[in-house]
Amino acid sequence: MDIVLWLFLMQVRFLTKIYHPNIDKLGRICLDILKDKWSPALQIRTVLLSIQALLSAPNPDDPLSENVAKHWKSNEAEAVETAKEWTRMYASGA
Repeated sequence: MDIVLWLFLMQVRFLTKIYHPNIDKLGRICLDILKDKWSPALQIRTVLLSIQALLSAPNPDDPLSENVAKHWKSNEAEAVETAKEWTRMYASGA
């Protein structure tokens, strides 16, 4: 008997536009556990907590969106204000 195991990477992305150096315009997320650190043993809770941590602490030194990362590095306060504005425009439900 032959057994074939298929291991699929979890695909997670944002559908709502977000201004963040580690998230690109297609909503793809630059997060190690969604790439090379992926394990089928990961629980969805772990993935969501990791995304929450990334949202709270952007890493412009490992960007997925170069222009947002440059903005974050050159003027973090202004970049945060832009992120807040995008949240109001695209995620507020208004």
